[in-house]
Amino acid sequence: MKSSIVDSELENYMIKTRRYFHENPELSTKEIETAKRIEDELKSMGLNPVRVGKTNIFADIKGMYPGKTVAIRADIDALPVTEENKVEYVSKNKGVMHACGHDSHITMVLGVGKLLTKYRDFKGTVRLLFQSSEELPPGGAKELINGGALKNVDFVIGQHVESRVPSGYAAVFYHEAMANADEFRIKIHGVGGHGSAPQEAVDALIAATQFVNLAQTIVSRKVDPYMPAVVTVGTLNSGYRYNIIAAHAELTGTVRTFHKSVQELIKKELEQVLKGVCEATHTRYEFEYIEGYPALINHEEVSKVIEKVAQDVLGKDKVLHPNPSMGGEDFAYYLQEKPGAFYFLGVGNEKKGIISPQHSPTYDIDEDAMKYGTEILYRTATELLSK
Repeated sequence: MKSSIVDSELENYMIKTRRYFHENPELSTKEIETAKRIEDELKSMGLNPVRVGKTNIFADIKGMYPGKTVAIRADIDALPVTEENKVEYVSKNKGVMHACGHDSHITMVLGVGKLLTKYRDFKGTVRLLFQSSEELPPGGAKELINGGALKNVDFVIGQHVESRVPSGYAAVFYHEAMANADEFRIKIHGVGGHGSAPQEAVDALIAATQFVNLAQTIVSRKVDPYMPAVVTVGTLNSGYRYNIIAAHAELTGTVRTFHKSVQELIKKELEQVLKGVCEATHTRYEFEYIEGYPALINHEEVSKVIEKVAQDVLGKDKVLHPNPSMGGEDFAYYLQEKPGAFYFLGVGNEKKGIISPQHSPTYDIDEDAMKYGTEILYRTATELLSK
């Protein structure tokens, strides 16, 4: 690795700042104190933060020369998770935890702000975006976009920490990076009855289980095998006593794809399967399909810049190209508006015991990785502005 532009003073600032946010997590749409602290940090750099809605913020940093504008986004919300880590910076808010690394996202973008305000010999403008509610659809990206955060922006970049990638590594994606994240909700209505007399009832539970089984054939028999897709039924609730035939059943699930045509096909087939099952079992149904975050599709030109910068910062052998993630991210909305890309920063460290996945009560990051993420964002932004 090359010598970092992030000196010990900035690294210590970032560790202290990240721990503050980790100790004081706030849920989606409720990031009141988080937003205040971000504003204070930006003002201390001589910047003029702009509020969008309740807790979204953006601020511009102008270079010495005119040019394009690059936006860098950090999400700021935490999760409803009770932390189990035995660390001095454990969450002070019971039942709320930065279990997805957004505390470090905030910190690294603030770190970029520190670097840009110190070294202003760059072209154009960098816009720092601090976004609410990534964890709670419909998310905060659209609110920021509608509030003018992408006005006059030429490129937008983002990163996410990833514990499955070792600290000191990065994962870069070309084209598909993350899937759309849809939800479906189903209610099946039958007629209850005594468990000893099924001929006098209409069993909603039988219909529900048949649907679960047949839904799994959609991907295997209807979707092109070269098109990634997932259909998962996550919940099935039905009945309330061992000797009573269930009159109702409720199911929820998720659909993950990368292509609109596949998404539409699965949506259609889910209801077709449900309709057929209910006709065969003499039950009735209600079907609701909720389109969540769209697929996150990177722009190749920006991914190339991120990869080159990451290789310079980390080393050529430290940049990985994994398969796209089937998780969802509302950063996708920015990429529907502007060219840009999203990459993963490795923060896992087996020697330090930092191995828990995102959304886990024992999730943590290797704080040493923050200097790499900060430098990659800083250098990517200035490289894009130099073009």
